Amino acid sequence: MRRALVTLAHPQHAGMLRALRVLDDASARHGWELRYAFPSQTPLLAEVGIPVARTTILPGLARWRRLGGAIALPGDVLRLARLARETDMLYSTTLSTFPLCFLAGRLARVPQLVHVYSSYGSPRAYRKHWLGRARHVVAPSLDSLELARKAVGGFRSGVRARVVYNGVDVARIVRESEGQVPETLRAHKALRVGMVGNLDWRKNPGLLVEAAPAIRDAVPGVQFVLVGAFPDRDAEEALRARVAALGLDGRVLVTGFLPNPFPVVRALDVLAHPALRDPFPLALLEGMALGRPIVAAAVGGIPEMLADGESGLLVPPSDAPALAKSVIALLRDAPRRRALGAAALDRLRTHFTLDGFGDAMFAAFDQAVADGVA
Repeated sequence: MRRALVTLAHPQHAGMLRALRVLDDASARHGWELRYAFPSQTPLLAEVGIPVARTTILPGLARWRRLGGAIALPGDVLRLARLARETDMLYSTTLSTFPLCFLAGRLARVPQLVHVYSSYGSPRAYRKHWLGRARHVVAPSLDSLELARKAVGGFRSGVRARVVYNGVDVARIVRESEGQVPETLRAHKALRVGMVGNLDWRKNPGLLVEAAPAIRDAVPGVQFVLVGAFPDRDAEEALRARVAALGLDGRVLVTGFLPNPFPVVRALDVLAHPALRDPFPLALLEGMALGRPIVAAAVGGIPEMLADGESGLLVPPSDAPALAKSVIALLRDAPRRRALGAAALDRLRTHFTLDGFGDAMFAAFDQAVADGVA
């Protein structure tokens, strides 16, 4: 049994943790055991099911770019290297922890693999610097991989870079979707439009709020549901103020983070995803697993995920009228909603399977170990 040390600087990111849980569930079948290092212990780790017994807390994973963290960097690298010596490789789930993994891996003489999720249109200097030194790179979409390649001016010779599309456990999602929805949803009998994800600027929940008045006017009684947590109090207050200004009080429900969002997702008549950027959103794969009709911004890897007009509807980013128009069209056409939802589920089962995700990720792990340390 091989062991990988998995590092993540953002243990409050529910989507990333759910992706790790999927990988953990598949690990034993591929001959691997995953161990984890996070900068802090958050309630989400237990709620998502990340095993505590295989988790180590290393604060330096999140602090190294700050002045105090830079001073402590040598000690943090040594601590990570000691953990790495008990494993076969280091896996950085985002580029944020890769600098520490690269240095610790060199000390421990174990290979490193980095997963590049972000959009690198305007890369920070440290990202270009460290990504240019990676030997094994995985991206969740062709779009993400190409942006990363451009950011470093092309990967150096010998770099193994591949796309691995995320997959989800359809049976588990369907099973968990059979739970109770919040009372505020059960009491509302009209149509529902919602989105799922961290309610930050990248996911752009404000665009759905801006589109909401037009949708409400066209489809009386519609309810809007935002499933997720805000990054901070200021972001929440700004959105709630806009909801009030648009006369949407009582129409917009914010659930906060839900350990099991699937009963709510299943209750949506349209799943919206108005993101400004998104490499390959797990929330949409989960919506596809539940046969939800999707209206999403054509950004990042989303056009690779959904075939426009066949398994979902794609709209330009930051275009509230276009978002409203597509949502209204679906709310008025129940057969079209059912057809899009069924096509989305079929596309998931043929293109983004759990087995395919696990096979490709652990093949990348195996390759990194076989190549060793340069």
